[in-house]
Amino acid sequence: LYISASVSVQNIMRLSSTLLPALSERGISVPKFDRSKIRPGILHVGIGNFHRAHMAAYINDLMQTNFEAGRDWGIIGCGLLHFDQAKRDLLEPQDWLQTLVERDTDTMKAQILGSMTDFLPINMEKIQKALENPEIKIVSMTVTEAGYFLKGGKFDLDNEHVQHDIANLENPKTIFGVLCKAARFRKHNGLPLFTVLSCDNIPHNGDMVQTAVISLAREQDKSFGDWMCEHVAFPNSMVDRITPASIPEHKSLVSEHFGFEDASPVFCEPFRQWILEDTFSAAGRPPLDTLENVKFVPAVTPYEFMKIRILNGGHASLCYPSALLDLEYVHQSMENPAISAFLDTLERREIVPSVPPVPETVLADYWTTIAHRFSNPTLSDKIGRHCLYGLSRQPQFITGTIKDNLQAGRPIDGLAMVSAMWCRYCQGFTESGTEIPPDDSQWDRLHSLAMEAKSNPSAWLNGLPEAYGAVASSPLLVEAFQKALTSIQNDGVEAAMKKYVAGAKKE
Repeated sequence: LYISASVSVQNIMRLSSTLLPALSERGISVPKFDRSKIRPGILHVGIGNFHRAHMAAYINDLMQTNFEAGRDWGIIGCGLLHFDQAKRDLLEPQDWLQTLVERDTDTMKAQILGSMTDFLPINMEKIQKALENPEIKIVSMTVTEAGYFLKGGKFDLDNEHVQHDIANLENPKTIFGVLCKAARFRKHNGLPLFTVLSCDNIPHNGDMVQTAVISLAREQDKSFGDWMCEHVAFPNSMVDRITPASIPEHKSLVSEHFGFEDASPVFCEPFRQWILEDTFSAAGRPPLDTLENVKFVPAVTPYEFMKIRILNGGHASLCYPSALLDLEYVHQSMENPAISAFLDTLERREIVPSVPPVPETVLADYWTTIAHRFSNPTLSDKIGRHCLYGLSRQPQFITGTIKDNLQAGRPIDGLAMVSAMWCRYCQGFTESGTEIPPDDSQWDRLHSLAMEAKSNPSAWLNGLPEAYGAVASSPLLVEAFQKALTSIQNDGVEAAMKKYVAGAKKE
């Protein structure tokens, strides 16, 4: 269902508070609450597309359904980087209103979000002042994995910015230093503490941000760091909504189909999910569990494990055969009969059975939902982003399943084929002969091992201990990997996948 504008292109107006009544008349969902009565309760660091499609949308929906329950949870945005200022400049003329467009094959639905009340300038003093305000009960963030200053999977205390914050308690440069200073202020003034909530799509995201903050705090003052560890809440959460990067077409679609201009609209899939550990500070939390697909749970690990294995493992399994066949988007992979049949068989036969039970979840149905989401042609989800950094992603999403299946006596030949397709990809050219550009910090090493594996398949497994560990010496994996790589090199990736599916059907 597309809602077309009844105004001419010449009369298209920029999104703002004054435009809301006209948009409502056209059937577009706009805030029905009085935004002037919102009280900010959340300071969010990193106003990117995912935050706006996820947390900002959920808070908006809470205010729409129960304003009294949601009015104390308005969002103030902030950021520390140059592109944060650029985003602020786009949103300020719109009174911080934002267009969210949910889109799939059959529908395109626009919604105006009114949950953000302000966006602070890129100024540490203003951010610090906001954090000292006891009305701010949650400090949330989407800063991506790179924003956590990780090195070798651990918080990098030697990073120059971190070192600056260790030596300059009153003049921090990182968000973690700012949080330490704000917590110190609240402690000394007897004010309630905030909860730090990571909304990044990273396993154990709460543990990750806790490690960063507490490690820094302890370097500044060990006793204070210990106090923060005991008194500041860092709940883990599992976030899920496919939200592609903005492209010029998005602005054009809003103008053409909805009849107004938004300088920075967000497009996403209809599906969304948020699982949060119910370990917030005494200052409280919004009752988000009154909304669809939100749960507060004692531990997020079962849900997180399910997503990593089934969703992330699915992307990690389809990306390399897709790239080898010169496919550009995930939905094209699902349209390819060989890839879609391989992935469905792999998930149901080897991946889903490796996932322990998850409360109130039928795992086979969860995979069916994921497959439908992968098939959404409107998201333009590029294969290339899933191929990136294979040496980091494959151990996270594939090797663990291989290990568990070996221990449980479940099949691993499909997972071994995924590893073989990654190896074949690292040879550096697709089946059409197109060169594959380097996309991993260890590309030269991966390429060298992949070329050696053409005549000696075991070289790949043995040469990547950080990817395979002890399973590299498993006779079952060695045999399955050699068989898969030989089939891919001799017959092509499509024929190899078809052979796997045919073999599974005979069981």
